[in-house]
Amino acid sequence: MAQEVSAAWTAEEVDSVRNIAQNLQVSWKKESTLGGVTFTIGVSTIGGNDVIGINPGAIGSPGNYKYFDESAYTMGLSWERSLNLPIGGLSVGFAEADLDNTSKRFTPDYMGGDSELFTAILPRRPFIINAGFNFDGIDQVIPQFSGILTRTPTVDVRRGNAGLAGADYVNFFSNRYLDQEVMFTGLFTDQVYENLLTSMGLSTAQYDLDAGINKIPFGLFEKGTRYSDIFSDLAVAENGQFYQDESGIFKFENRQHYDSSPYTEVQRIITTGQVLESELLEDDHIINVVEIKGKPRVKSPRQPLFKLPAPVELTSGENTELFVDFDDPVLEVDTINITTNTEEDGTGTSGIGYIKATDYFAKAVKIIFGATQDGYVTSIDIFGRPAKAITDLYFRAKDDSSITAYEERPLTIDNDYIQDQFWANSYAQMILDDYSDPDKIQRLTIRAIPELQLGDLISWQGRYWRIYGIKAKLDPSYGFTQELLLVQRTIVSYFRIGISTIGGDDKIAP
Repeated sequence: MAQEVSAAWTAEEVDSVRNIAQNLQVSWKKESTLGGVTFTIGVSTIGGNDVIGINPGAIGSPGNYKYFDESAYTMGLSWERSLNLPIGGLSVGFAEADLDNTSKRFTPDYMGGDSELFTAILPRRPFIINAGFNFDGIDQVIPQFSGILTRTPTVDVRRGNAGLAGADYVNFFSNRYLDQEVMFTGLFTDQVYENLLTSMGLSTAQYDLDAGINKIPFGLFEKGTRYSDIFSDLAVAENGQFYQDESGIFKFENRQHYDSSPYTEVQRIITTGQVLESELLEDDHIINVVEIKGKPRVKSPRQPLFKLPAPVELTSGENTELFVDFDDPVLEVDTINITTNTEEDGTGTSGIGYIKATDYFAKAVKIIFGATQDGYVTSIDIFGRPAKAITDLYFRAKDDSSITAYEERPLTIDNDYIQDQFWANSYAQMILDDYSDPDKIQRLTIRAIPELQLGDLISWQGRYWRIYGIKAKLDPSYGFTQELLLVQRTIVSYFRIGISTIGGDDKIAP
């Protein structure tokens, strides 16, 4: 929902001449309010005073840093955030700032500057953008963006300015990789998110997760997988969104998030006088055929997992390693039976070898053998519980009237966390409802309403629209404007246990 503002704010917002206010804060020294400076690779020293992994604060938590107020030097600001269309997923926000540098405040010492900020201003400095209006002689601003600089400031000596560029904290997950396999069974989407976020040291105050609708019988994330890919796949399976709000809180919203009060209530009515430009998008966004594919896995009963195809040679007094790869991920290996003999054909003295150690992985096991005599492992039988893809999921839906008008415009979704045909059917129908008609998506440029948030419902020209993207610009030449990406919405009230009544008007949710 839109951020709360006062009646005086709203009056200033619609005034023909608006007194715009902005506030840019940068934590140039990355100093923490929790004590000390956060540890930075390549700068901090092991055993020094810099704080490693502030919790909360190492990821996000912009309120845990000390900032320099650079509002007086700010010449222009822009920022953008959006939800992923059409299938959901993970989205990253971006921001830029143009700063007056005639005093060389932002020029590092080594470039001839006299900056008090740092010997060399480094990237990955936290920053915050607030914006609003000045009324009663006081700047009153609300959060618009929080993130971290992605590069060192660019210094333009001729123009006497410095440029900043950054991304919100979601960008952190694009540069973080799993250092070990993660396997789980029978968890809802939000439970998987919470396990991953807490494993990275985040507190519950740093994220806000909808209850997952999708229950995943089995999941495996391989070592080396990017967190951003995992988070995106989980959200896509829900047709949901993972993003960061204006204040730095990570959010997961399931696909029913906006289908009940208060999100079905119009936050603002946009008048013609507020609109600077309206634009129907080209028809390249049309989707009238949806194909959904996947290989969902389920837990299977105990069964044979592996049988040795050829003998393995053993040497007395030495360790012999054998890696066994499984066709499917394995939840549990409960039995490993081996036979060892002095002869390769299984004759001679038996029992000359034994298992010294085992190391289990999701799709393999490493077995270390020892032996009292030279010989062979002549048979290995491994039993356990695999997670098998019982069937390949495939579903196809289309909108014939849209195909007649615009020819086929297909979208293929390949996601192993989409579990069944029923889920795929409702998923596909929701996309066709939104994207088979070009008139349902529009771009609107308005005099900025800074309290608007992603997902807000607005009314314009007698129709309801959901905000899926906000690009804001605050510039002396243009004033304060927003470009909104809108999707037309028909308000549907879905059935909710304990609230709706049997036989009432509320619709059973897809």
